[in-house]
Amino acid sequence: MVVANYNFLTEVLENLGFKNGLFNDRLKSAMEMGLPKIELKAMMEKKVGNFTFNVVLEKGDGKNLSSDQERFWFANKIEVTYKKHGEETPKQHTFGLYKQKGLPVEQMINLMKGNYVHASYRSTKTGQMVNKWQYVDFRSFNKNGEHPLNSIYDDRIQWNITKELSALPHINGMTQEMKEDLLRALRNGDDVAVSLRVNGKKEDLYLKANPRSAQIDVFNGEGEKVVLTKPSFQLMEEHSTKEDLAMGAMTLASTEKVNKEEPAKNLAKEEKKGKGASIK
Repeated sequence: MVVANYNFLTEVLENLGFKNGLFNDRLKSAMEMGLPKIELKAMMEKKVGNFTFNVVLEKGDGKNLSSDQERFWFANKIEVTYKKHGEETPKQHTFGLYKQKGLPVEQMINLMKGNYVHASYRSTKTGQMVNKWQYVDFRSFNKNGEHPLNSIYDDRIQWNITKELSALPHINGMTQEMKEDLLRALRNGDDVAVSLRVNGKKEDLYLKANPRSAQIDVFNGEGEKVVLTKPSFQLMEEHSTKEDLAMGAMTLASTEKVNKEEPAKNLAKEEKKGKGASIK
């Protein structure tokens, strides 16, 4: 095992959202055994359902290496399975990696739930910034029999989410910092919780970005769509990401029964809410 390769891969996994050295011991053992293909599995239990992640790493082909050089392992893909509570058939999607970079765990979760996630990057061909929304189309299959990860480009739909957000009742009464936090969460694909006073009664509603219809969808706690057109709506000042949808407890997947009584460590220390990764 090449220590530099191991250190590089632990950093790759950390950047993907598998925090606190979740896979470190298992990765090191597999590399020491010289396995040509390594699969690192983790589970996350949340109120909406269960998520399973399988990070697949494989050795390079070894071209242009001398006889005394070892082949390096590289992370190739992340297979995600989402079993929503109340549904028999789980959803599956394989997220690819480009130059050992990919979508973080929280965005993969949001995409598996059917939400839209915004991405910005600089094109290697044109040098121009590319801005787009991504979503997994669970209604169709590609030639490989998989659900495709589709893109909706900003310059093609001409949808200004900032302007759309400002059009919601009393949004302009929020501070600039609150607006920026809310926009950041919507672009991340989060279900964003807001408190609204409806006919004098406080209601907890949830916002979702929907670039496909060029609007921000609003839902109540039962998942029913709400139309904010009445003057009786008034936005409360506080807002936050729905607790159920914050990062949950992630554990290494194994054949052994998970002990739910064992406390979990933080998956992402920077997260203000939710629990994080724990190692069994």
